[in-house]
Amino acid sequence: MMISRANLLRGVVAAAAMPTLVRASTPSDGFSPDGVGDGAHPWTERPAAGGGPLRFAVIGDNTGVARPGVFDAAMRQIVWLQPDFVLSVGDLIEGYSEDRLEIARQWDEIDRSIARLGRPFVFTQGNHDVSNAETLDAWRERRGPGYYAFTYKGALFLILNTEDTPTPMSSTQAAKFYAMVNLMRTDPDRAERETQARIAATPPDAPSAYAALEKINLGDRQLGFVRDTLARHPNPRWTFVVLHKPAWKIGNDSFAKVQAMLKGRPHTVFAGHTHYFTHETFDGADYINMGSTGGVRHRDGAGTMDHTLVVTLTPAGPIYANTRLTGLMDVNGETGQVRAY
Repeated sequence: MMISRANLLRGVVAAAAMPTLVRASTPSDGFSPDGVGDGAHPWTERPAAGGGPLRFAVIGDNTGVARPGVFDAAMRQIVWLQPDFVLSVGDLIEGYSEDRLEIARQWDEIDRSIARLGRPFVFTQGNHDVSNAETLDAWRERRGPGYYAFTYKGALFLILNTEDTPTPMSSTQAAKFYAMVNLMRTDPDRAERETQARIAATPPDAPSAYAALEKINLGDRQLGFVRDTLARHPNPRWTFVVLHKPAWKIGNDSFAKVQAMLKGRPHTVFAGHTHYFTHETFDGADYINMGSTGGVRHRDGAGTMDHTLVVTLTPAGPIYANTRLTGLMDVNGETGQVRAY
């Protein structure tokens, strides 16, 4: 794992500038959810209370169009890191289906893979996870709410839902999409070649065939939840915001309101969706767009990678260790990865 020297230096500066905003973690800082009822909940188990620094792993999209074996191997690798929990930015299943049995099969498959972790896993709703009425019903039955919050070891986690109103594909788009999904399952080498050929033949400024799906839906009720949650937690050690689509890149008036609410508090924002890693800063806050954890490439470049991001919250702020799945090895020098980038 590589820890950015710039992050270490920035953390030291932040600690000197904001001594009253960061308090020490205590063993009593257990997992406390907000906005989740007594039914289904969007985590596999509660992270254990206890001492030690807050350390969690963030993963990117497994779909759309998952490359066989990458996500499974990632779950085995993350066990070696022993984070408090694993945080997904969404898009775990292919979705975009009206067949409830197929939707259940997809979730059962991903649940079996996640079970290999033996660590708590926290869900965020992506556009493949919830894309129509049928997938929304499945999410509610298995995961409960689409947006929620929790505190743990003194930090606040705000999990938002960019699919507050799902945006379905047309039947034509869905047919083309599942043709590639099925090809990836049966002939992944050919599927990769076709993907790369399509990327090479598409001008950088060409509109996406799926541009109509690039919507950020953050409803008024969700914005109210954000406002009330932040008011109830005015001075956490740090605030971590998670949403599937990188709303700061797509442009969205509702997310601009969220950013205004966050102004002045130490925070980090995580997103996925693009299958391309970037790191930006706005008003001193880190905005991290995760690459993939199995999802097929959307473009070529330095940000195309399968990786996990391990975040450790120190008294000086978070430190990020960004690790490619092709570089993380066990004691025998094996990565377990076959198709990871």
